[in-house]
Amino acid sequence: MPFIDSSSAAEEHVFAAYGRAMHGAQALEHWLRILVQVHRVATKHFASHEELEPAFDALSTSTMGTVFAALRSIERNPPLEEKLTFAVAERNRLAHQFFGQWADVWVGLETEIRMIEDADRVRNLFEDTVQDLVSMMSDHLNTIGSNPDEYIPGLAQRISDVAGDGQLLV
Repeated sequence: MPFIDSSSAAEEHVFAAYGRAMHGAQALEHWLRILVQVHRVATKHFASHEELEPAFDALSTSTMGTVFAALRSIERNPPLEEKLTFAVAERNRLAHQFFGQWADVWVGLETEIRMIEDADRVRNLFEDTVQDLVSMMSDHLNTIGSNPDEYIPGLAQRISDVAGDGQLLV
């Protein structure tokens, strides 16, 4: 794949759309980790915060696929699993193949528009999936109690941010 020397405004828009999509992937990974942690707290898999912290730290260095596997092992939700499987595949395509897939046909504005649409479609998938995760988390939060910040500092605000306007804030 050739190195791209971005010189046009349209190319800059492609890179911006790609960056937004990758941010969406990172936000989805973040929310997957939170859901796994909240589930562990709600089901009392840990006796203390001292036990929970190292487990969450280990999870924070895991790939999206590994975190998804951890979620799959604790929560059975076939429609969400299908969506997450697709999201993980799209995240991997973005990270490892996006520009390579488009390199041979990237010839101008029409291609750039299609690339932006592709990146935006994937970003929307990530945002929709985060919404599903936050909705799923509400049952666990009812188990934990009224102050999720006691377990994960800042969690209440993060949930409010996502639930409020649908934007991915990490």
